[in-house]
Amino acid sequence: MNSSDGRILLLVVIGTALFAVGRRFQRAADTWAGWGKAVKAAAEAAEKIPGARSAAWAAVRGMIVVGVGGLILFAVIANVIRY
Repeated sequence: MNSSDGRILLLVVIGTALFAVGRRFQRAADTWAGWGKAVKAAAEAAEKIPGARSAAWAAVRGMIVVGVGGLILFAVIANVIRY
């Protein structure tokens, strides 16, 4: 192998190594950005939990009120029909 062939081979190896390192760096940067977005999304989701909980309890209270109202209406109609 001539010295020029060795230099070309060395340049190819160095270029391949730099390409691999660059890809690893890019993957690390993308992962870091994704981590930041995931933390932000988790914080936003955590902020929505109390609102969702109060809305769910409000819906339960509403269903209880409607159920009691329906029962009272049924009792009134049953008494009206009986007499």
